[in-house]
This record gives sequence, structure tokens and C-alpha cells, in this order.
Amino acid sequence: MSKTNGVMHTILGRDLSKSVVKVHYESNHSKFTLLDNNRDIDQQHVDKLVSSIKKKGQLMPIIVNEKLEVHEGQHRLKACEELGVPVGYVINVKATSKDIAIMNNTQMGWKNKDFLKHYSHRSHSNSAEYNKIKKFDEDYPLPFHTKIMLLSGMSYQGTARSGNRGPMPLFRSGDFKVIDLPKAKEVAEQLVELKGIVPQLVSINRFCISFIRISTLEHFSFELALKQMEKNHDQFIHCKNQESWDFAFVEAYNYKLRRVQGKRISIKKEGFE
Repeated sequence: MSKTNGVMHTILGRDLSKSVVKVHYESNHSKFTLLDNNRDIDQQHVDKLVSSIKKKGQLMPIIVNEKLEVHEGQHRLKACEELGVPVGYVINVKATSKDIAIMNNTQMGWKNKDFLKHYSHRSHSNSAEYNKIKKFDEDYPLPFHTKIMLLSGMSYQGTARSGNRGPMPLFRSGDFKVIDLPKAKEVAEQLVELKGIVPQLVSINRFCISFIRISTLEHFSFELALKQMEKNHDQFIHCKNQESWDFAFVEAYNYKLRRVQGKRISIKKEGFE
């Protein structure tokens, strides 16, 4: 394989120094197979492509493996089928299931539910972990990032400023592992209970992260948190970054509590870096 500056120069598994990728055309759209571990078809996206192909033709070929299973471009295939025109395609040599997420995400970005569907499929080596996520996602009506945070073992303490992006990159790469599922369920159930009191706050990921962090502090009481959040939810009106949400949570929790041992909480000693 040819390299320049250490970078492999191949397209769809072919060495560019030895061959040229050929675009094929096929009018019989039924020859192609849509893989069930790919994301779901978005009809609105198909409709946009129908309009585009009418005006400009198919600008990019779809990508299939040797069996004509579609790895990238299922929306273009559907659009060509609706228009009754041949579809252009190229064959990806030795394609793997993981290539689907990589290739598709360079076109119309994948949503979290797309990654979850893809990696929970039995063909993925880490599908057992993603099926745990899938079940957890169905059971707890919380922000998706919050659920991934809980399932990651809640070790994430970083901020965007520190460069720590938390557990989402691992989730999107297919390498995520669930840590301490019983503990994740326990905290999720508390958040769902809190949602019954302040639903507008629990729908915000940063508030949930603050809860996850601050619930680990010395003297924290969940029962007291329920009462204080209901009375003092206006403390969060001007929150912007995660740090401000953390401090607002402490302020709301401590508001009008007497300075007695075992009541008030503080993040000054522990901190969240």
C-alpha cells in the first residue's frame, strides 16, 4: 500500500497506486440490501435528495460491499428508487460493520439513537454493553447524555475547558462499557423522582450532572434536596456553564438552612475540576 507522510493512500480498500475505483450503475434497485444494523431511513432526508437528484443528478455514488449490502448511501438509493433512475455505486473491498457508522457520519451526522441501534446489533462485538444502554434508555426518561454519564460510572468530573469530553466519544466509537449498573439505576430513579417536582430542570443535562456530582458530597440528603429544589428552583435562572450550575445547585440546596452540622453542603473542599 502506498503512503505519503505516514498516511495510507487507499480508497475503499484499494491501493491508489495500483487501481482506480470504478463507479457502477444499476437500475434494478432490489439487488441492493439495506443492513438492519444501519440507522433508520429518514423520509424527510430522502425527499430532499429526490429534489436534489432531479436538479443535479446523483452527486455521490453509494458504497456497498461485495454482496451489494449498502454501507453508505441508503437514502440516496431510496431517492433513486423513488425517481426510477439508475443508482451509481462503488464496491468497498473487505468492508466491516463498524465502517457503516464512520462513513455515514461524514454525510448526514448520526444521532445518538442511530449509534445505539447500530452498536446494539448482534453483529457488533460489544453489542451486549449497548443492549444494556438500550434497556436503560427505555426505562428512564432522562436526557440521553445524563444516562451515558450514569452508566459510565459517574467518574467524569471534567469541563469543556479542561478538554475532558466525558464518556460520549467512547459511546460513539462502539467501545463503551457499563460500570456499576445497580448504582446507575439508583441515581436514575432519584432523578426521575426529582423530575416529578422540577421537570423543567431535570430535562437539562447540566442540572442532572450537577445532581450526580453534588449527591456524592458529605452531608447530602436526597429527601432535603427534593424539598429545596421545589422551593428554590429560581436559583438556576442565570446559569450558563457547568460550574455555574454546580454552584447554583449548592445555593438552592443550602438556601435558608441553618448553619448546623449535617445540614449544609459545600463543594469548596472537594471541588469539581
